[in-house]
Formats: sequence, C-alpha cells, structure tokens
Amino acid sequence: MRDGRGYVRARDFMTSLIVAADHDTSVVEAARLMAAEDIGSLIVTKSDVLAGMVTRREIVGAQLLSDEAYHALVLSDVMTTPVITIGPEADLGQVIALMNQTGERHVPVVEGEAIIGIITATDVIRVLATMKGIADGATLLVSDSDED
Repeated sequence: MRDGRGYVRARDFMTSLIVAADHDTSVVEAARLMAAEDIGSLIVTKSDVLAGMVTRREIVGAQLLSDEAYHALVLSDVMTTPVITIGPEADLGQVIALMNQTGERHVPVVEGEAIIGIITATDVIRVLATMKGIADGATLLVSDSDED
C-alpha cells in the first residue's frame, strides 16, 4: 500500500465506486439512494461535473421541514458547495490534515475535473488500523455516526 518513499497515497485507499446524483434529483430520491447503497454521502453533479456534496446530515436536516417543503427539495437546495477535494497523489498525512482543518468527513478524490474516488473518515481509520497492525486478529468497530 505504501509507495517507494513509504507514503500511503489517496489513490491507494480511496473508495473508487462513486455514487452520484444530478443536482436536480429530489432529496427524497437521494435519501432512498443513500439508504439502498448504505452510504453516508452522495456526490452531486451538474452536466457530469462535480457540483456539490450531500451527507446524511443535510438529508436529516431537510426532513425537519414540512412534508410539502421536503418533497419539493432537490439536491442543489441542500448540497454543500464548494466541495473540498484532494488529488490522488496526496499522502495519508495530507488527507488527515485536510479533514482536520476543514471538518469534512467525506472528501472526493479528483484528477483534473474527473471524480475518481472518495475518502471518508472511516477509510482513514481503516488504513491507520492496518498500518498499526490493529487489523490483525482484531475487530475494528466503526459506528454509523462516523459517516455523517
């Protein structure tokens, strides 16, 4: 997992299966998609370009509205923008620093304008556990609250 200099790069531990929805997708449909895929965040695109990000937190917040208002919302109404991103060659330390500085727990990995993956706080914990040997013969428990 480490490169020739001993670094773990973002591309080595990112999740490359990206779940995305268009900016005009209803929040209701996005919530269904996130539940079906068991994911804590959703990439929002406009014309196949990264436009924003939605997490469980935004979905839950939207549900506090009246039913009528909630059902009228689309992702562009609730998405976070601009999106904090990182490149595939960033090392683990840079990913951790970015997450700590920004408070983001879901960071898309981009190469040029292409979204090639996503890193979550859970991904970081898993790679750290592996590096520290914790994963050998131990169970790593990560609660759903880590995916907010």
